[in-house]
Amino acid sequence: MRLVALGVVLLCASLFAMPARAEPTEADRATARALALEGHTALKNKDYATAADRFGRADSLVHAPTLVVDWARSLQGLGRYVEAHEKYELVLREGVDSSSPKSWARALEDAKKEVQALKPRLGWVTVILVEPSTASVRIDGDLVPPAAVGVKRAADPGFPEVTVSAVGYEPFKQVVTVGPGEEKTLEVRLRKLPEVVTPSTAPLDPYRPRRSSGARRAFAYVALSVGGAGLAAGGITGALALRKRAQLEDRCLDNGDCPASQSKRISTYHVYGTLSGASLAVGVAGLGTGLVLLLTEPKSKDMARAGLRVRPLWGFGTIGAEGSFQ
Repeated sequence: MRLVALGVVLLCASLFAMPARAEPTEADRATARALALEGHTALKNKDYATAADRFGRADSLVHAPTLVVDWARSLQGLGRYVEAHEKYELVLREGVDSSSPKSWARALEDAKKEVQALKPRLGWVTVILVEPSTASVRIDGDLVPPAAVGVKRAADPGFPEVTVSAVGYEPFKQVVTVGPGEEKTLEVRLRKLPEVVTPSTAPLDPYRPRRSSGARRAFAYVALSVGGAGLAAGGITGALALRKRAQLEDRCLDNGDCPASQSKRISTYHVYGTLSGASLAVGVAGLGTGLVLLLTEPKSKDMARAGLRVRPLWGFGTIGAEGSFQ
């Protein structure tokens, strides 16, 4: 019990030790009166911007319903009906104590009358989000809370600008014409921005076929040409060797013995036979290499459209292949 009592005593002591809200100083009151006098003069001369500035400054120094009502009148003169309406409502919410000055009571009565006259002059804008429903909405640059999206939002009569934005969508902007007491509804469907495709960082497929190259085709054609020339040379030298063999058969004995006078023909026969074999080997190798290169070459789109054709060439003293594009 002693501990509880001690705690209560300490709590009360701390509450009494807390500083109270600072009251306006005499200098603050004097400045507020001077600002209010300037505000009344500006309001009488319909200089609403100066009047709103002076009454707002004065109220921040010394809060009073008389200053707030005159501040609301200045805002109303500037066409800022929404702010003026809220100033009148502030006076009504705070009320006036019975011990307050008579000027405060008159200000309260003025606020009741003027707020009723101002309400029909407010404009209303409803922004309905079709897509996306989580977009950000602003009216004249002021952010509209999510709870106020899709319902009537008070707006000053005139040309409020509605902007809607969301990540991944094109921003929307439109100026709405709203008269006093008029209601406007705006449905907004934002357009999606095209998706940005980032380059893939995946490793290249080692089994992806290589693109066809001009060097490969050129080498294939050279191999075909060499192969064709080799086969042609082999055929010619083979024919010459056969001719020499026929001549030797006429001049040599049946057992294969040849006289010494035919030694030159025998040597020529062997040379032609060797050349024919070597040429035919080169021809077959070249022709085979060229055909393999062409037939196994990966076809690109251009080659597929062109239609590569390879065909062999046969003729007297000629053997090989040729290619063409159609």
